[in-house]
Amino acid sequence: MNIPMMRKSLPLFAAAALGLLLALPAEPAQVRTVKVKVSAEQANLREKPDIGSAVVQQIPEGTVLESDRKEGEWYLVRYTLDDGGTIAGYIHESLVTVIGGSPARPTKPETSGKPEAAPKPSPGDWAASGTGRRGADNLFDIFLSAGGGDVGADDFNQGAQGLVDTNAALLGLEPGGSVGRLRLAWLLGAEVFYRVNARVSVGLGLDAMAGRNSSFIAQGGSGLPLVSPGTFTRPGLAALPIKAGLRFYPRPDIYIRGSVAYYSARAGYDYRFVAEDLTSEAWQGRATAHTLGMEIAIGGEWRIGGHTDLFSEAGFRLAKLDNFSGTGTYRDSTGTTVTETGSLWTYRAVGADDASHDLLFIHSSAPSGDGISGARKAELNLSGIVLRVGIKFRI
Repeated sequence: MNIPMMRKSLPLFAAAALGLLLALPAEPAQVRTVKVKVSAEQANLREKPDIGSAVVQQIPEGTVLESDRKEGEWYLVRYTLDDGGTIAGYIHESLVTVIGGSPARPTKPETSGKPEAAPKPSPGDWAASGTGRRGADNLFDIFLSAGGGDVGADDFNQGAQGLVDTNAALLGLEPGGSVGRLRLAWLLGAEVFYRVNARVSVGLGLDAMAGRNSSFIAQGGSGLPLVSPGTFTRPGLAALPIKAGLRFYPRPDIYIRGSVAYYSARAGYDYRFVAEDLTSEAWQGRATAHTLGMEIAIGGEWRIGGHTDLFSEAGFRLAKLDNFSGTGTYRDSTGTTVTETGSLWTYRAVGADDASHDLLFIHSSAPSGDGISGARKAELNLSGIVLRVGIKFRI
C-alpha cells in the first residue's frame, strides 16, 4: 500500500464530504401553531406587517385566532368571517395575548431588497397594559372638563370694601360689614389632542372662566337690599384662555400636561348705594385686558366605557393681567348719567371720616387731586391652583 499517496488524498476526501453535507437541503422546520386572544377592545387586521398597511378587517375584543408565524412584532393569523370564509392578515403583538400552543416561530418580514425599519405600533395599535385605554386607530382624544381655580382679585375686593366704608362715612356711621371676597373662578374646558405616539400627544383647547361675589351691607333702615340705606357690591371677572399643550403619559393611566395660553379677560364692578332718603347712585364698569400665561398639571384616567374615560387633574396656572381698559357709567335716581372711557384704576381717597379708603373705578386718566393718593392701574392675578374633572372621548 502506498501510504504517502493515502495521506495526500485524505484532505481532499474530507473537503469533498463537507461540501456534500453543506449542499444537502436543510430539514424543514416544524410549523408551530399558537393561539392568541384579542385583548384590545378592537384590533386591526392588516394586509402587511406594517402600521401603515391597509386594514382588511377589525376584530372585536375576546376573539381567539390561530397563528403559525410571527414576523418581527406581528402575528400572521387567520380569521373566519360571518359567511364562513377565511382571511389572513397581520396583527400587532400588543393587541393580543397568547393563550395556548407553542410560541409562533419568529421570521423576518419579507423585503423588497431595501432595508426597512422595524415596524412600530402607532397609538391606534397600542393597548395599554391591563387597561385597554388605547384602542385600534384611536388617534384623537377629546377632553371635556369642569373645575375651578384660585384668583388674586385684591384690587377688586379692596375697591368694593373701600366703597362700603366711604358710604358708611357719608351716613355718619362707623365702618362696618365686610364684603364677600372674589377668590375663585369656575371653568368649563374643551381640548382636542392628537396622539403622536403611545406616550405623547399634542393639542389645542380653550377654557371659559367666570367668577363674581355679590354683597349687600345694610347701613340703617330695614336692612332689605336696595330699599334701605346700604351698599351693594359685585366685583366680577370672565376669561377665555386659548391653549396649546402637550400631554406625556409615563404610564397608560397617568399623564403630565403642560400648556401655554393666550388670555383674553374682562373684569369689572357693579356698585349701588342707597342713602337715608332712599335716593340712589349706581356705578358699573367693564374693562378688558390680554396676556400670555402657562399651566402645568398631573392627572389620572379611568376607563368607564368602550371609548370613554373619566379623568381628574390638579395643576398650577400662571397668568397676570393689568392695563385693563373699558367704559364706566355712573347713574343716580335723578336721571343723571355720566359715561367715561379709560383704564381701570385703583387708588386711595379720603372720605367724610377723614380716613383713606381704597377705591376702584374706570377713569380716562390717573385719578388726582386733594385727598387722592397711590393711583395705579388695577391688576387681576389668575395664578394659582386649578382642579378639574371631566370625560375623555377617544375617536
